[in-house]
Amino acid sequence: MVEPSSDRRAVFRGVVSLALHDGNLTFGEKRLITKLARALRLDDDEPKMIYDSIIQDDMLESSISLSISDKLSVYEQVLETFLIHTNRTDDDLRVIAYLRRAFEISDSEHRAILRSLDRQLEDIVHRNVRENIRYEMKETMDRLSEILDKIRIQK
Repeated sequence: MVEPSSDRRAVFRGVVSLALHDGNLTFGEKRLITKLARALRLDDDEPKMIYDSIIQDDMLESSISLSISDKLSVYEQVLETFLIHTNRTDDDLRVIAYLRRAFEISDSEHRAILRSLDRQLEDIVHRNVRENIRYEMKETMDRLSEILDKIRIQK
C-alpha cells in the first residue's frame, strides 16, 4: 500500500522499501533511487540512515515537507531518469507508480509532465532517436497505468 506523503524521508524510505521488497536491487532501481535522493535534496548521510532504518525496522524522524511544486519537480526528474536511463522494467515502473501515488499526482499533472519532457526531447535528441523514445514512452505509460491500477492507497 502507498501512503500519500509530503515528507522527504518517508517518500525515500517508501521507494527504497519497495525496491528491496524482492531482495534484489536492479540497475534501474539503483539509478532511480540515486536520482530520487538528489531530487529530494537529501543530505549526504540521509540515504544510508534511511536504508539502515529499513533494515533495522526502526522508526524514522520526519523531515522537511515538500510543496506541491517540489513534488511535481521530483516526479518529473525521476520520470525523466526512468524514461532515458533505465530499461523500463516492471520493477522500475513500480517505483514511478509509487511516487505518483505518494505525491498524489493526477492524470492531468502526469500528462503535463510528459508533455514537458517531450518538448525537452526536441532540444537534446536526434529526430530518429526522439521518435523511438516517444514510442517507448507511450508503451511504458500504458504499462504504468496497468501497474498504477493495482497499487492501493492507504489513508
